[in-house]
Order: sequence, then C-alpha cells, then structure tokens
Amino acid sequence: MSTLLADLLSRDPQRIWSSACAVIRLHGGPALDELAAHLPKIERETAGVALGGALFPNSEHLQQALGVLRVRRDGVCSCRLYPIYLMYDPEKEVQAGRVQMLYADGPSNWNMNYRCRCFRCGTDYDVEQGESHYAWWQWRAVQ
Repeated sequence: MSTLLADLLSRDPQRIWSSACAVIRLHGGPALDELAAHLPKIERETAGVALGGALFPNSEHLQQALGVLRVRRDGVCSCRLYPIYLMYDPEKEVQAGRVQMLYADGPSNWNMNYRCRCFRCGTDYDVEQGESHYAWWQWRAVQ
C-alpha cells in the first residue's frame, strides 16, 4: 500500500489533508491509477472526518482530491476540475505542462486575467485571479 493511500485511509485529519493536497498535484501515472482503484474505500474512510481549516475549509481539498481520482477512473480530462476549485494557479499549470497560456493581463500581480488552453482536450478557459487572505483563481470554460 502506498503512503498516500495509507494516509487517506488513516482517519487522521492532518494525514488526510496533507495527502489530499498531494493527490491534487498528481495528474497521471501509476500512483494516481492505484489511488483511483481504491476510490470507494477512500470515500468511505474519509466520510465524516472533520478536517478543519481557518480561511479555507480543508474538506474542499479532500473533495477536490476525490474529484481528481474520479476523473482519472472515468477517463475524463482533468481540466474539467479547474472551475470547481480556487487553487489552480494557471502559471503553475503551465509549468507542469497541462495548459498553454494564451494571454495574461491585469493591473497588478493580485488581480490578473488569463486565457489558458488545456493541452489534453483543447478547452479554453478564462481565468480570473483575485486575492483576499490568499490568492485564488476562478476558471471558466470559454463557450
């Protein structure tokens, strides 16, 4: 059993939160395939665990990680998850080779607008960057 899987099944809030954040950063490979194969068990073991979170609920990280596993299991492009999670930094997604930056503009580093294209499926996204207590990014598929 992998460390990530053991952490997700541990019922320990800190281990679950930490491993959920690691799963979100995985976008392929055997580690993600192994976790996706155990999705029903992970969902059962993490249900009802209070994960806390002061400015942003840690349960949102877990829900996103479960979403990553679902799209992997179902063969759906992972970019479909961008609009439902505020933590996908488009510049980091470019560095990871998942999207192409078509343009970036804005009045400052905290309030930017981007247009990105998914390398896998070709979907274009308008991305709004904002900031309150932390930076966030709202992705919207271009119609």
